[in-house]
Amino acid sequence: MKRKLLVGLLTALCMFVFVGCQKSGDAGADNKNSADASKGDGKTIQVLVPGYDGGYLKEQLDECIPKFEKENPDIKVEIVSVGWDELNSKVVQLYQANEAPDIMLLGSRSLKQFSDLGVLEDLDSYMTPEYVDGRIDNILATGKVDGKQYGIPMAFSSRALFYRSDLIDKAPTNWDELLATAQKVHDEKDMYGFAIAGDPTTGTDELLNSIYQGGGRIVDDEGKYVLDSQENIDTFKYLAQFKDIIPDVVSTKRDDQAQMFINGDLAMFISGSWEIPKLDEGKAEYKIAKLPMGKEDTVNLVTDSYVMSSLSKNKDAAWAFIEFMGKPDQQFLITDAYQWYPVTKAEEDRDVYKEDNIKPFMEVIPKGHAEPQVPNWDEFDKSIRIAVQKAITGQASPEEALKAAQEELSK
Repeated sequence: MKRKLLVGLLTALCMFVFVGCQKSGDAGADNKNSADASKGDGKTIQVLVPGYDGGYLKEQLDECIPKFEKENPDIKVEIVSVGWDELNSKVVQLYQANEAPDIMLLGSRSLKQFSDLGVLEDLDSYMTPEYVDGRIDNILATGKVDGKQYGIPMAFSSRALFYRSDLIDKAPTNWDELLATAQKVHDEKDMYGFAIAGDPTTGTDELLNSIYQGGGRIVDDEGKYVLDSQENIDTFKYLAQFKDIIPDVVSTKRDDQAQMFINGDLAMFISGSWEIPKLDEGKAEYKIAKLPMGKEDTVNLVTDSYVMSSLSKNKDAAWAFIEFMGKPDQQFLITDAYQWYPVTKAEEDRDVYKEDNIKPFMEVIPKGHAEPQVPNWDEFDKSIRIAVQKAITGQASPEEALKAAQEELSK
């Protein structure tokens, strides 16, 4: 299994999408940020950050690192910047070359891939009871694989329903109302009532919301795929009912939805709070509501985590930096920069989360489920997207589409 995963990661060009809607950064780096930079006497730690050269987290880390070095004068921090598209394969290459940075920023959904390969350090022994108590339980749990804490969530995004308040008097509160409202607006206003983004660059975050809300899961307690469960089949049957009132599921991107909404072509869509500035700038008449409930009232918890290399010779120093970055001054800076949501209890009571436009994203978080830990995220992502495309377009029945994905991923 490890060899199969390793080959897949090295040969595939892995498109990695962090929480929110970040774009690809430059892959290049100067000498200081090179993966070959010397670690000197063991007091220098390297932190791998995708997209750093393109601006991702650059301002925030450039502010935090000098503070950390001032508080810890015997530790220096160097950034290793990699391109988004090469992130997963680069991690494997550096690990194989015995040059893995001490700390890496990874999507929590990729933790199983790398823990199976032996890349990651188990962080349980570093966390004190006080540290754990300061974290939000179900958010912290997104960094676990097989009961072990391999990742410390750094960023977290939630989802809610955006709807045209000039056309829709009351937001739908459940799946039946969502379908009925979408159909009504489509028929009366000659516009798309809803959107289901299935383009290859979009990923599966919103689709996982539907799967979880339908009472389904991706893997069982033993980590085996259960894509073709009756719950998932029922969810796909529900989604297929939107076929004639949504834009093309194959080509529609998540990033397209807000502009379609502003242009008056779309009445409702599901996304994150990063859409708010764009909608406000476009002067769209809209409101935000909690996700309409299916069988379960839940949401897909999308987090990115700090992880530590199992090869690090500076593990205590690396943990000191991870712990430092999770303290309020640093965590607030990062969370605010991208309109993310709390990963620590210290953040929960802040006024920003009490605003009307933010409450819908917050209300469902305690009931959320983590992204599934699968052996290879990129293979899973492709298979489940193809399955939903086939089910909605009618190329296959929901049963056939999910059975094909189940068989492909279970090889």
